[in-house]
Amino acid sequence: MRRLLLVLGAGLCGWSVSMAHAQTAWILRDEDNPDLPGRRVEILHDNQHVARFIYGDGQMKPFLHVFGAEGELLTNGGLNEDGRTTGAFPHHRGIFIGWRIRSELGNYDLWHMNNGGRMEVLAIESLEPRADAAQLTARIAWRSGSKDESGSDLLLTETRRLTFRRTSSGATRVDARFTLEAARELRLAGDLQHAGVHFRAANEVHERRGETAYLTAPAGSTEGDNLQWCRLLFPIGDRWYSCQQMNAPSNPVEELSTRNYGRFGYFFRRALEPGEPLQLDYRFLIEPASPPDSASEAADRARCDQRYQEFVRSLR
Repeated sequence: MRRLLLVLGAGLCGWSVSMAHAQTAWILRDEDNPDLPGRRVEILHDNQHVARFIYGDGQMKPFLHVFGAEGELLTNGGLNEDGRTTGAFPHHRGIFIGWRIRSELGNYDLWHMNNGGRMEVLAIESLEPRADAAQLTARIAWRSGSKDESGSDLLLTETRRLTFRRTSSGATRVDARFTLEAARELRLAGDLQHAGVHFRAANEVHERRGETAYLTAPAGSTEGDNLQWCRLLFPIGDRWYSCQQMNAPSNPVEELSTRNYGRFGYFFRRALEPGEPLQLDYRFLIEPASPPDSASEAADRARCDQRYQEFVRSLR
């Protein structure tokens, strides 16, 4: 009964839950978005913004904003206060997922969202503050721009589970699980630059793209089935941040996309059948950093390797 009431609240008027434990407090608040179209789920820790899940009418896709240690926004939103697209590549938004999809209904671009395809959040299924973490679960319909004989435009249903933690060093850790359940035979298609699960830094980074730097594992590798992690180093104002995306060994993977303006992520092609869900697991670790320094690369790589091994162990 408790879960049902919470879901109904999310659909009707928003809801807020919090938990105090020792010296930590998580707050998750689903509400109208006063600044942009649609709705937002605020994720706060000790009254500081950690992340913001954006969805609803007027948004081309649901995505996750991430905030820095001082409350500065680190990710791209693609819209201005009037709800108009702004900046470079405004379809790249925060931590997001998208593919070009082929099915009996045709070919639909659920990356750019420019030919009738769309993503619709059906429900915020749960907001769960815990002693050491917070978790958000949303159910999302991916729809085409045409319908079959029964009148259905559903391509697949996604369950997106985002788990948030703050580390003692001030890092934000987001464990992102995307479970895709096909409604019909289809293919996740597209190409390296226009499909997958990605992170996009704030548009400011596009203007400072000559300052960014990447590390990857295996070192220098962007193709193959053993791509483990990628770290972006980027500036925001007078501060520096890094984002490391970790790719679970169980994920299908073909290529890694890195762009100097602050967008990167993993790509693969895959046929999906009804009744055979595809589960994808990634970890994003975002934290304050130092400017690029080739002298520290070995230590940075060792630290990223260690964190990746911790992620792999957490999946067992």
